[in-house]
Amino acid sequence: MKSEERRQKIKEMLENSTQPLSGKTLADTFGVTRQVIVKDMGIIKAEGMKIIPTARGYLLEKNTDNLKKREIQVCHSKEEIEKELQIIVDLGGNILQTHVNHPIYGTVGESLNIKSRKDIMDFLHKTEETGCMPLLELTKGVHTHLIAAEEETTLDEICTALKKTGFLLSQ
Repeated sequence: MKSEERRQKIKEMLENSTQPLSGKTLADTFGVTRQVIVKDMGIIKAEGMKIIPTARGYLLEKNTDNLKKREIQVCHSKEEIEKELQIIVDLGGNILQTHVNHPIYGTVGESLNIKSRKDIMDFLHKTEETGCMPLLELTKGVHTHLIAAEEETTLDEICTALKKTGFLLSQ
């Protein structure tokens, strides 16, 4: 298979997928190395396709322009990650991104796109599987999320619930 043909098939897979596609899965599918897939993704992005590299794989950026968004700063322990994320998704929110402001490295973050309990479990499983520490451990629990929902009132409800748990620092 020619590289242009492979990239076209990758584009189609991204457009039809609701879950991230891992580099390993794509490499296995096309019988190439993960480095070839990384190069393909760079070319596809340069062609204008909006691809989000996440810890779980590549995801096509969905149009979230019609969603209301809010950046919130929270603080909690590693053991409370699941509880915090569940509060957000159970009330109808989507965690688009997370980042920390590290005193040495500056802003360090990741696109998450967590919108369901399944996404939460996949995220937690990936952190356990890789042994990587969550970003919040770099800043004693303080981190920022960009969250989205269809209604501003939903974002208000999420912030109220996070405030009740003591997680919310600012919005």
